[in-house]
Amino acid sequence: MKPKIVLTCGDINGIGPELALRILNNKNLQSRFDIKVIGPKFIFDYNSNLLKIRKIPEKSILDLPLYKDIEIKTGRVDALAGRISGDAIKLGVELCRKRFFDAMVTLPINKESLNLGGYHYSGHTDMLAHLTMSKNTFMLMYSDILKIVPLTIHIPLKKVPASISKKKFTENIIDVNNSFVKTFKVKKPAIAVLGLNPHSGDGGLIGNEEEKILSPVISYLKKIGFNIKGPYSADGFFGSKMYKKFDVVIAMYHDQAMIPFKILSKDSGVNFTGGLRIIRTSPAHGTAYDIAGKGIAKETSTIEAVKLAGKLTEIY
Repeated sequence: MKPKIVLTCGDINGIGPELALRILNNKNLQSRFDIKVIGPKFIFDYNSNLLKIRKIPEKSILDLPLYKDIEIKTGRVDALAGRISGDAIKLGVELCRKRFFDAMVTLPINKESLNLGGYHYSGHTDMLAHLTMSKNTFMLMYSDILKIVPLTIHIPLKKVPASISKKKFTENIIDVNNSFVKTFKVKKPAIAVLGLNPHSGDGGLIGNEEEKILSPVISYLKKIGFNIKGPYSADGFFGSKMYKKFDVVIAMYHDQAMIPFKILSKDSGVNFTGGLRIIRTSPAHGTAYDIAGKGIAKETSTIEAVKLAGKLTEIY
């Protein structure tokens, strides 16, 4: 049987509905997977007419009937759009947990709209962890070129140092290691750790988190059998292409992970939520308000997200 994959509509004022139309009209994906999408049918029909893309068959849409003939505010933050995106995620999680679907691919949301709409979360990862009652989740940015996990995600940069503790760091490494063993069937994952400070602190001259927190934990994990090295200075690590020697890289904060990932992976990157009680992937980009409604959104990352979700259903 084909893996059953459900898409969420994402933010209706962004490129989510366009991506859904393109995925549901992709013959190659349709031949491999049973794909349906959650969202107001009205939204997909509107975008189909606007962008001249063939309509999604009714049987492939899990409609949200509360939302009909609503005002679409293309490219704008909006509470109703946030409410719809949250409702779609909530329904998708429920359907996956009840085994109606094998995996979920979430299309991009706007966090401000999501919160205005009544869903008070910092993003998909936080919301999915809460809805599935999953405690040890992490964000893995996945591509054939680079796999990288930010230790901290959507917090201000000034709060990052205080958010990195020996306990949090140790638990993160264990969770990532276990996920690669179980999910990706890597027997002994090679793990690289990036330093928090420039030059990994230069022996404490420009920061001591490496000496006080990172290095002791890395030494301990090595002693108990983990294949882990670091902390590495991030600029030299990527500049010398050392990432090619590792199965996964642990970054200290959001942009330290996302900047190299997006440069190296380009349009092929996928966001996978590790440690979740359901399979969830998403494209590695946002709502792209600036090009919403123009018919020029690239679906490459979403295609890769669907493929990875399908691949993982065969492993789980």
